[in-house]
Amino acid sequence: LDGFPFRTLRHLVVHKLVSGQNFNEWQLIVLLQMPSNLYRTNKTSLTDDQLLILDVIFSGGAKPSMLRQRYFFEQWNAPSHSLSDDQLKSTIKRWLADGVLAAHSSDHGRYIAMTQAGGDLWASERCPIWDRYCTERYPATIRGRVIMSVTAVGSTIRDDFLRLWPENPPRVRRATIRDPGLIAWHPFSDIYVGLASYDDEPGSMSPDEFIAWLPRRQEWIARVESERTWWRTVRELQKFHNV
Repeated sequence: LDGFPFRTLRHLVVHKLVSGQNFNEWQLIVLLQMPSNLYRTNKTSLTDDQLLILDVIFSGGAKPSMLRQRYFFEQWNAPSHSLSDDQLKSTIKRWLADGVLAAHSSDHGRYIAMTQAGGDLWASERCPIWDRYCTERYPATIRGRVIMSVTAVGSTIRDDFLRLWPENPPRVRRATIRDPGLIAWHPFSDIYVGLASYDDEPGSMSPDEFIAWLPRRQEWIARVESERTWWRTVRELQKFHNV
């Protein structure tokens, strides 16, 4: 947290509260942890803007509209590119023609996703450390308890996540399954799954409650970041590239 511009944070919080918008606490965490530079090898001709786009779709697909610059941070909680809509359309069109991306259709409409070639191109720049990779989901909240699932490439990473991430003591179950396609273009053999349930945090806060809550949340963020052994996003991957 050293060096974080708390004036920027204060302005964000005040703006959200005064305007009546819902404050997304994970946007706060992103701001607290946002690195100034992201590791890349410069082995390809990809621009930094193009890499930022690929960073958010390496693990799944997206509708092209979800990648527009004006919505990027809100949509992905990630550093935004600076491409105009026309530049973005041109980039996606070129990637489709070059086989970096492929177009797919689902019940929810058309989306794009990385191909094997696109994944290899992205990986040659970001150097993902796959044995530390995991992802989590929150399928439900039942009677005031959060239900969370974590899927990891290694059992130790799964167990570390279950130990550190829930802020309240969880009930936990574990399993090992065959890879269901965690990363479509990069298959694994076994995948390690954890399911946790724990007491939920308050759904909303007054300004005074937020001021009291913020130091506790910062302490939790610092502890998780200090002991974190996993990455879910390129931003989190930076810890293991010493950036």
